[in-house]
Amino acid sequence: MRKALALFFGSLLVAGRASAAPPAASPSSGELDPQAKRITGSTKYFPTFGLRASISRGFKVHGVLAVDAGLDVQKDETRKLAEAIRPRLTSQMRDAVLNYASLSYVVGERPDFDILRARLQKAVDQVLGKGEARVALASVIVFQD
Repeated sequence: MRKALALFFGSLLVAGRASAAPPAASPSSGELDPQAKRITGSTKYFPTFGLRASISRGFKVHGVLAVDAGLDVQKDETRKLAEAIRPRLTSQMRDAVLNYASLSYVVGERPDFDILRARLQKAVDQVLGKGEARVALASVIVFQD
């Protein structure tokens, strides 16, 4: 129980620091995030890393769901908009992961990638507009207590 609470509060501290930090300046050369280069070399790919949510039932934390995803954005204008509103886009995607982890995920089972991707897609569509970007899951990891 103590380990689960420590994990939960630790994730809150990390999330609090990340949300309180000023946005990082985008590279002047227009390069992608170095972590994204390991996934794809496409210029149409818009990476979003660090989507984390605690898996809880009642008052007990069972673990953490960690999702790394990206967006396939074909239009340059839409990609520039997504970069400009990255915090809002990331927040919507984090909410989708949190809702999945707390309401739909069955503890001890493999996450349902189709449901998770559909929820992330809906969140992205609400921000950028339907059909403007396509969600691609890079990794989905469950850390159980």
